[in-house]
Amino acid sequence: MKLIFDGRLLTSKPSGVRDITLGLVEGFRRLAQDGKLDLVIAGDRAHDEIDIILPSKGFMHLSLPLAALRHRADRIIIPRQTVPFISAVRSIPVFMDIGFLRVPQFYSKHLIRDLTTKYAVRCREIVAISEYTANELAEAGLSTSVLPLPIQAIHPIKWTPAPDDRYLLCVAAQEPHKNLARLVEAWREAGVSGWRMVLCGRPGAASPEIRDTIKRLGLDESVQVVSGLDDYAYESLLAGCSGYVQPSFDEGLCIPALDLAAAGAPTVVSALGNLGFVYGSSRVPSTFDPYSVSSIAQSIRRLVEDQEFRHQISSWNLANVGLTDWTAVANAVLGGIE
Repeated sequence: MKLIFDGRLLTSKPSGVRDITLGLVEGFRRLAQDGKLDLVIAGDRAHDEIDIILPSKGFMHLSLPLAALRHRADRIIIPRQTVPFISAVRSIPVFMDIGFLRVPQFYSKHLIRDLTTKYAVRCREIVAISEYTANELAEAGLSTSVLPLPIQAIHPIKWTPAPDDRYLLCVAAQEPHKNLARLVEAWREAGVSGWRMVLCGRPGAASPEIRDTIKRLGLDESVQVVSGLDDYAYESLLAGCSGYVQPSFDEGLCIPALDLAAAGAPTVVSALGNLGFVYGSSRVPSTFDPYSVSSIAQSIRRLVEDQEFRHQISSWNLANVGLTDWTAVANAVLGGIE
């Protein structure tokens, strides 16, 4: 088997999609080193993992399929929800989520994203980053033959909360589907004292609403919004939190929550999306209704005040969420190829 891999995301800004791309490359490289496949990673700029550099203009729809033909590849692996319009070599897209199709009211309109996703779903072979996303594609009537990949936590976090600086953390871009303004309202209703809440993520369409909510509720001292952290500062922020909350309406995976769960941190999460799917088997009441301020506030109080709950959910997290084995992920992809 010979694969050509679209590696452009290796040189992109940090993101969850880039993290998954790095992991896939790691797994495929290991299989290549073991002689189980031939691998060519293509990009449009220099990088240690890039084997061939192709013109950036027309990369997806011209350069990449031609390179696949030239290298006699059996498949093109694309770590996004898009594929070349025309290619003699079969493409395999990696689906992250389709929340923008299922709950479009929480997302900005993006015609190209929607069209390329609907085109990519027509492929004979599709993989998804989670069982939840695979099920979501089936429930939406888009595809019933999607291979879910065994991806959980991605970054090893040494959870060492600071006893003299207790804070609840949420990592999420400031977009409507992340539900951060309602989280701020829930923080006020929870009436937590001696803690602060930190929202970490890039600015987005919901930024004005978040700022206005913090100001309106008088929470400037207890709610901190940060973005643009370097890797060290970001990892320190995760490692030092006393608890984690994720109120999103939809998540295809949610790497920060899974990273901290694998580290043993206590977490409370939305009952929707992949996190709701993951925690659906837990008997510990660790999920909430993301549409309800009171439900979120109740979970926050439990996370902060109930020591027995903190112990129970930490134990469940350690037992049920682990670091991803990227070799196993790569083998799953190969095993799903016809």
